[in-house]
Amino acid sequence: MPTATELERGNYFIYNGEPVRVLRKEVIVVGTHSHSKLKFYIQGLREKGERTVTFQHSDRVEKIEIMRKQGQIISKSGNKVQLMDAVSYETLDSSLPQKLADDVNEGDSVTFVDLNGKIEILDKR
Repeated sequence: MPTATELERGNYFIYNGEPVRVLRKEVIVVGTHSHSKLKFYIQGLREKGERTVTFQHSDRVEKIEIMRKQGQIISKSGNKVQLMDAVSYETLDSSLPQKLADDVNEGDSVTFVDLNGKIEILDKR
């Protein structure tokens, strides 16, 4: 696993069990002995604003790759959907977030991400 020093702007990593993106990074000095730390401004996948988190330079983080993809809803059954990747035409199963359950219908285009085999739908296009 990489250290916090290796994280750059735009990288994704797992923080408190959820994927977050680094918006910017600052080196700060705290305490009377002037130990430096890293202050990250981060944003979750579904969040609008930013929040901060502070790490030691040597703290280990779980870095992940996330790519936003386009897809089309093939079938919908309650909060479970089957969608087709618009690029590879692969069929994927996913669950709908509660806020999108009423808005999404069969044939709609959506934006989704693949998080280690788990498909998460972010929004309707």
